[in-house]
Amino acid sequence: MYKSERMMKAIGDISDDKIEKASRALGYQKARRQTSRIPIRMGRLLSIAAVLALILALGAVAYAANLFGLRELYANPNRGDMPEDAADLIVSQSAEAEGEGWSASVQETYCDEGTVLVAVHVSADASYIVVPTDADLDSPLSVIGLSGKETLREYAQEEGKTLLFVGANLDWEALGLHSAGERFENASLQEMTIYVEGARGSSAAAPVDTVCTVVAVAWSPEAQDANTIVPERRELPITLVEGKSTPLGLYAPADPHTLPGFELGELSLTQTPLGIELRLKMKMLDEESARHLLTLRLEGVEFHGAGSIDPNGYAVFSQGQGDFGDSPVIRFIDWDKNTLAEVAFEKFG
Repeated sequence: MYKSERMMKAIGDISDDKIEKASRALGYQKARRQTSRIPIRMGRLLSIAAVLALILALGAVAYAANLFGLRELYANPNRGDMPEDAADLIVSQSAEAEGEGWSASVQETYCDEGTVLVAVHVSADASYIVVPTDADLDSPLSVIGLSGKETLREYAQEEGKTLLFVGANLDWEALGLHSAGERFENASLQEMTIYVEGARGSSAAAPVDTVCTVVAVAWSPEAQDANTIVPERRELPITLVEGKSTPLGLYAPADPHTLPGFELGELSLTQTPLGIELRLKMKMLDEESARHLLTLRLEGVEFHGAGSIDPNGYAVFSQGQGDFGDSPVIRFIDWDKNTLAEVAFEKFG
């Protein structure tokens, strides 16, 4: 095991992907891999084939830049305005923590039965350049909002600055999350807002007092030995207030075997403060056929939340706006954007 991997393991119960990101950020990897900034993370119980078949492009969201509050997070053409019912449930938080030359605070939170949103602000002194954990030393300056041909490593060396890789994580177990992701926005070289978005499972308990964990890993051009790098971890307590949701109905497919490679099951639709949430049971029967599936569309509804698969095998889309009518119709799309199948559902509950 690389020294940096041992070092990152010592952080504690931070999730494996956070440890991997921080290790990659420090340059200790066997091979460079292209990374994505799509704000989505899958449940750990999925097979690789299921991920390939159902995950890679479900609900991918492109975000605008320079947004620093949960309400403003939605004020762009890709998401639309946050519904007022949801905006009224945003809770201001006051948790703060100090690190070595940096500080973090939770600004705002939102929670309903399907979604958790948290806005975290990170500030560092002038010796640092704050960068996201989904970047690495050879990432371009555009990841922190700068133009130029230099990499983060080269820019830090030129400026004599220390790169501070930061990320945030929620307590999956306490909140009943099955997927989560981050979005990063630099306000300046020393200021960053991290938006954490988590999707909750259908059986998640009511939210509790919990924590948002911020991890910072510093890389200095003068101190490149892994033994001199000390990751810092700070837990920020937060209190979540859950907005209530309304079930819209349970539906069964007219033909559960219309989609090649799958057996379709129960469809549930729920009205949350953020919009319509869709949960569709999908049992994979044939991996080869399943690989052709890219995503799905509910006729009449546009989903702005990230799509995911929960550990029970349900495709989950959230934050939908529109009208699906009395008999919902779902189109399944392949990688060439053609329709693989069109399935009607009938209400039974």
